[in-house]
Amino acid sequence: MSPRLDEQELRRRAIAGIGDEVAAFGRATPDSRLIRHPGLSASVSPGSPERSIFNAVFYERPAALAERIEELAAAYAAAAVRAWTVWVPDEDRASAAALERRGHRLDGAPRAMALDLAGLATEPRRPQVVEQVSLEPADGAVLNARAYGYDDSDLAAGFGAGAGIRWLGASEAGEPLACVGTIDAGDDCCVTGVATPPEHRGRGLASWLLWQALAEARERGLASASLRASRAGAPLYERLGFRDLGFVELWELRR
Repeated sequence: MSPRLDEQELRRRAIAGIGDEVAAFGRATPDSRLIRHPGLSASVSPGSPERSIFNAVFYERPAALAERIEELAAAYAAAAVRAWTVWVPDEDRASAAALERRGHRLDGAPRAMALDLAGLATEPRRPQVVEQVSLEPADGAVLNARAYGYDDSDLAAGFGAGAGIRWLGASEAGEPLACVGTIDAGDDCCVTGVATPPEHRGRGLASWLLWQALAEARERGLASASLRASRAGAPLYERLGFRDLGFVELWELRR
């Protein structure tokens, strides 16, 4: 089956997937909150006050961000959130400059990537003595904390059960070694929370596990997958067929 989605549509989905993640984080726990306005959404996660990825703003129109930025700042302050961020697409330099003037600092510029699932690469080699298992949100939080050097309590709220993240794990002798999270949003599979702790890297766990998640998404009738990747992580996704479609910036305000 040949790919059906052109580059423009894949980029649109790669950016829109950010909004799907924000919506998931905004409903993850009972005290989480999702702020919605026309052209803008923002997740507020008081249980993860130091993790700006869970306290994040996504906008479709720069004017919507400009109109609501003070209101958003007040909402985060009221929730005692100490770090929050705004996702800014690469072409919107005016919003980036405005955020910098407000005291936000550039915290990263991950690649925006997407894949037409009709073009999913062939299955990677299965790591030895590893099986695929379903994980609980708490397992995803622990593996991400170990992989990226955080306290798992910082991630538990953002990855709470209410987020609706489907977690797959690679397990050996009953021990989860790596994880992949996915969110079904329309006919797109938004990939999040890909993590392999340092002691288990180099075995191809993430590639194999993500392929399984994407193949299952294709079987469910989804048309695409989207994610945001670090420069170091992008080659892994490219091997599975993801296309690099530009970058998005994280403009963080930390108090």
